[in-house]
Amino acid sequence: MSDSMHGSVTRRVVRIKPVKDRQIGQTLVEFALVVLIFLVVLFAILEFGRALWTYNTIVQATRAGARFAVVETPTATDVEVKRFVVYHNSSGTGVPVLPGLATSNVTVNYWKIKPDDGTYIPPTPDKYAADVVQVGVTGYTFNFIVPIFGSGITLPAFTTTLTLEGLGSS
Repeated sequence: MSDSMHGSVTRRVVRIKPVKDRQIGQTLVEFALVVLIFLVVLFAILEFGRALWTYNTIVQATRAGARFAVVETPTATDVEVKRFVVYHNSSGTGVPVLPGLATSNVTVNYWKIKPDDGTYIPPTPDKYAADVVQVGVTGYTFNFIVPIFGSGITLPAFTTTLTLEGLGSS
């Protein structure tokens, strides 16, 4: 054997990065995960708030329309009541109370009440013989700004029923 092998063992030195340098990458990954979760929760809260505001606006619009129908003389098509629900005026001018709400979403029915059991008789063509008016909004689609849960949802039907008072009296 030769002497050259005796002292020729080379060491491989592996440098280990300090703990501080390794934590910078870990912090970035944690921050990205937390920000992602935070933004999803934030936008979900914003969309829920908008949906709640939309729900409340439709409920208030049907109430206002029913109050308007109670005191106004009915017409053949009830277009004034429908306009009042959508625009808060009977002429149908201005901006709708909600984007996408149209008079085609509004229904107006005049019902007679059975004295025996208090149930409603289907809408009558003679509105002066009716006992109550029912104003509703159906088929309204709520569109999300941030499509986390899809592009939009169709809201359920909203109705307000009020007793008629002095319909057609002068």
